Amino acid sequence: MEFNSFKDWVEKLINVSKEENTYVVVEGKNDVRRLKLYGVESIYPIKGKKFYDVVEDLEFANLCILLTDLDKQGEKIFLKLKSLLQREGIQVDVSFREYLKNFPYEEIEKLPDIKENLL
Repeated sequence: MEFNSFKDWVEKLINVSKEENTYVVVEGKNDVRRLKLYGVESIYPIKGKKFYDVVEDLEFANLCILLTDLDKQGEKIFLKLKSLLQREGIQVDVSFREYLKNFPYEEIEKLPDIKENLL
């Protein structure tokens, strides 16, 4: 998916998150909190879960949008989850995460406040 601006990114993430059996996979509760402020739905935090439990929980998903942090640890989690989910035949969208690499935010919880960028 392509994005014209951060506002466009947020709007598309909101719309896709409303689709049936689509999940936005994040690391922790602060990431969930930030995305909920944007209006994103179907957010699945993986904190404290084993990879195989995550895959089992998401086995009936049509699409998983991986939004792990952009730091070294987030990259490790991203690569492992992407591999495991795809092996199970679950479609994985990485475009939302890739777009964030254009910005100085390494953590999802530190994405800008809606008021800063979207109004």
